Amino acid sequence: VTVICVHSPKYEHEKNKANIKHDIEERSLPFTVVNDSGRLVWKHVGCQLWPTVLVFGPDSLPIYIFEGENHVQHLERFLVPVLAHYKSSLCPILNNSLATTNSSEDVATIKAASKVKDFRYPSHTCVTSNKLLYISFAGSNQLVLCDIDVKVIDIIGNGNVGMADGDINQAEFDSPHGLVEFNSCIYIADTNNHSIRVFDPNSRRVLTMIGTGRLGTDKIGGLEGIQQPIASPWDLCITESPFDSKTVLLISMTGHHQVWAYAFEETQWWNDVILKKNSCSSIIGSGFEEKKNSSEPLSACLASPCGMCNGIMNGEPVIFIADSNSSTIRVVTLNDGHVTNLVGGDADSTNLAAFGDLDGTGHHAKLQYPIGVAFHYPSSYLYITDAFNNKLKRVDMKTLLCSNYFVTDNDKKKTRGETNSSKFYEPHGIAILDHFLYVADKNNSHIKRIDLDHGTFIRHRFDLSETLNEERSFRSKKAYLAIFLDDALKLRDGNAGTWTIEDEDGLKICDGELTHHVPHKILLDYVSRDKQVRSLKYELILCQDDKCTMMNGVVQPVNQTDSIIEFTIKIDQIETTKCG
Repeated sequence: VTVICVHSPKYEHEKNKANIKHDIEERSLPFTVVNDSGRLVWKHVGCQLWPTVLVFGPDSLPIYIFEGENHVQHLERFLVPVLAHYKSSLCPILNNSLATTNSSEDVATIKAASKVKDFRYPSHTCVTSNKLLYISFAGSNQLVLCDIDVKVIDIIGNGNVGMADGDINQAEFDSPHGLVEFNSCIYIADTNNHSIRVFDPNSRRVLTMIGTGRLGTDKIGGLEGIQQPIASPWDLCITESPFDSKTVLLISMTGHHQVWAYAFEETQWWNDVILKKNSCSSIIGSGFEEKKNSSEPLSACLASPCGMCNGIMNGEPVIFIADSNSSTIRVVTLNDGHVTNLVGGDADSTNLAAFGDLDGTGHHAKLQYPIGVAFHYPSSYLYITDAFNNKLKRVDMKTLLCSNYFVTDNDKKKTRGETNSSKFYEPHGIAILDHFLYVADKNNSHIKRIDLDHGTFIRHRFDLSETLNEERSFRSKKAYLAIFLDDALKLRDGNAGTWTIEDEDGLKICDGELTHHVPHKILLDYVSRDKQVRSLKYELILCQDDKCTMMNGVVQPVNQTDSIIEFTIKIDQIETTKCG
């Protein structure tokens, strides 16, 4: 079976090939993607719904068409007899690539890149009660634990696509997104596994709490934990029952256009419903993809709800929902479940194309696929990541005005070629701690930490050469480099040069600045205990007065055990490099 994905965009943002390429890389799609930016294929086939699956026979004639969502199981059952019927007509595929002909500006082929190895595409952030920061990386299928200065402490998950439970080296995820803390544990919306996972920092293990690992079609629920199938959970939020103050876990069930609740203990909910202990049930949304408001929460309609957060509106506790595919922010009154619209969209509940980029109140404000929301209680501002507008916005809950929130780049440690631009590129999840806002700037592959008091930010990238804790050292051995520069070299006081370690023998690329006070040991990377590193390729740039000289070479370890690897570079004069 050959799969070709024809991307027929709804949003302006989705027409750009660069944006689509990021999406392909994040998901590591193994098939060809065609950008049907003008919807030529869409119109020719007569498609009306996303997604539409068209099955062709060996003679290139269409056999069947599946329209709309939740057809995975139907498609699987359909293909079994079809493949058996056409068995004699099938031929082996010699390679995974397809030749593309008759390409144009309207139909361009973008091929999936190889699996991303680095920490890219951060999706969501979560700040814990003990002031630690968890970040989900949908592109690498892992979580990263940081301190509040976004220094890496540990990594959860081995990076493989899967659903394995176990310790942090064994656990597997498939596009993890939303995160929330409860009772010192981190709950994870494991989106493509259609499950909710939980990480216990004490045992350092990941377990599956909800979901079967298969896309569910049940839009009512009520079963316990891993018996209950769910569909593409995206974000999580901890709240309390308005009747008995017992804690529940809210789940934005993007695949069903609903919000579900998991009860940690039996609790009363709206309309005299009793949520049984460890059960998971739908509580908001009919399951139809619209943006209908209602005083009856199960009669309301959502459209791919993503981010959620607690907040206050008109003095009452509410849940804010980034209703992505309607390009609106919805509000659910916690006391009675009444669903209303805050900003975005228009008055027609069936119109899911009322998107744009405008400041204003109510329907006069326009968004384009908002994803993250976070409420700042001291200021009564609701912060929104307006993903497809590449902007951060906020709603003043006193005036209900939605407007762009502009920030100033305060980052003095920019990478080579980086400018003072404060632009976002598909910002996703956000979390607040005191006066700091942590934004997962997904396609820029970094976290922006915004100082809300001053409107400035610093970007934080993810580099495994950053010092991790002793637990990570226990699982790996550290690779160190020592650089010794002779005082007689008389390098510049400032901008004395740089050092770069190239990708040699499994060690990662990293670099730094040279001074006469280079640290005696520079931590380069962590590698597996059983790996024997044979050599290290380096490049130095040494600057004296107005002249800079490049030097490069290869060194072998001076020491290698099961816990450490040490390299030494000694520079006595510009022309000579002595290594030991």
